[in-house]
Amino acid sequence: MTDALDPRPKTDRIDHKILAALQRDGRITNTRMSEQVGLSATRCWERVKRLERTGVIRGYHADIDLRRLAKLSLYQAHVRLSNTAPAKAQMFERCVRNEDAVLSGHATLGNYDYVLMVAAPDTESFQSVMDRILLQCGVDFEFVTSSIYKTVKASNSSPIAVLLAAGQDDPDR
Repeated sequence: MTDALDPRPKTDRIDHKILAALQRDGRITNTRMSEQVGLSATRCWERVKRLERTGVIRGYHADIDLRRLAKLSLYQAHVRLSNTAPAKAQMFERCVRNEDAVLSGHATLGNYDYVLMVAAPDTESFQSVMDRILLQCGVDFEFVTSSIYKTVKASNSSPIAVLLAAGQDDPDR
């Protein structure tokens, strides 16, 4: 399903339709999805299982608004490591993965090495999270923080057709 030079599994327009249907409604029945994509229920189910097995579908999740459950603020921390040796970066990444208050973390190119999204009740709690990462990691870093006061767009789904057209040499690969 993949070749040595390109580890991405082969997908086609039907797979993309299946993925788009699952993004719109993760609880869609296989029968309904098969009708939408024009396959038998069995063939549709086989394709979904292949997409899961190859890691294209990573899981199924509920989209939960944490701020409706608790008084939380979101903070974005742009982190620059003092030492970017691979071992230090791995230590930092391990600490970030183990910190529950960090909702997401991304290694970046440019002026900063990482961007972290952190949920905390207030700035003091946010600072405690960053201090805890600093102490537990044994990796020196500096960071710049932005407090998020309003979400303009939040989505866990991507416009599959648009992104694939931009990032794929052959749309039927």
